[in-house]
Amino acid sequence: MGILILALILALTTAAFALQNTEAVTIRLLFWEYQTSLVLVILGSAGIGMILTLLASLGGRLTRSRAIRSLESTAESQREQIRELEEKLRLSSENAPPPASG
Repeated sequence: MGILILALILALTTAAFALQNTEAVTIRLLFWEYQTSLVLVILGSAGIGMILTLLASLGGRLTRSRAIRSLESTAESQREQIRELEEKLRLSSENAPPPASG
């Protein structure tokens, strides 16, 4: 919940900053030149940054997801093995001769 509030505060701060900077600017990249509002540059840069952050975090998320699935599978097979051993123990204690009283 805290990270959501922090993200909301950051988004509102970025929007306020962008809306206060409305001048026209020229963007140049190699031989390409484009004139646009600074608001669009700021918001576009923030959006591209969010997308790149999301893409960079996908690798770790996928690795964790695979590890969790593997651990869940291992835990389930161990639970099944415990059930089988408990059943064997129950059957062996039922079939065992009663202790000799002496």
